[in-house]
Amino acid sequence: MKRKVFIILLLSILSCLLFFKKYIKDSYHNYRESQIIKSSIVWSPENKLKLSDFNYEPEVTQMDNIAVTVGIISVHNITDKITHRSTTVFRPKESFITKLDDSFALRIAQARFDLCELYRRKMELKIDSLNEKDIKKINTDTITKYEELYYDLFEKEWSKFNKIKTNELSEGLMELERQIVQQLK
Repeated sequence: MKRKVFIILLLSILSCLLFFKKYIKDSYHNYRESQIIKSSIVWSPENKLKLSDFNYEPEVTQMDNIAVTVGIISVHNITDKITHRSTTVFRPKESFITKLDDSFALRIAQARFDLCELYRRKMELKIDSLNEKDIKKINTDTITKYEELYYDLFEKEWSKFNKIKTNELSEGLMELERQIVQQLK
């Protein structure tokens, strides 16, 4: 008798898990997203980084006197239409400065944050355009590949900036800022 009850209970739990699998998965991803957002600064046109947003680590040797951790978090769902939500975030706990009064380093940090937002928008446009195709041929792996592709494109663009010679850095930063402002309109 106890064994029968145990088996019935086990089958009931497994059935519920299978039935609510999508809901459980979506809830987990939404929770994870909210936790990341809670400990991050979300990009917005009005929300500019401040030196106080960074950990101060004067003993660390860093070429730009700053380490900036930014990223794109996203959640997607595919039914008869792709729904995709993404956010560009700055991770203060993973970012640091080595000088408390380095406004030039702060401009570099803001440029990295803004450039990441630019590529997030490009990614969103591409993923939204997938709704015009046959949805049955698109799966979550397709969406994930586009997310990775556009983040890699962002990093590739940023690495070009990092290759600028020190004596050309000011001019290079001004050019990058100009391009970002123009494209974020």
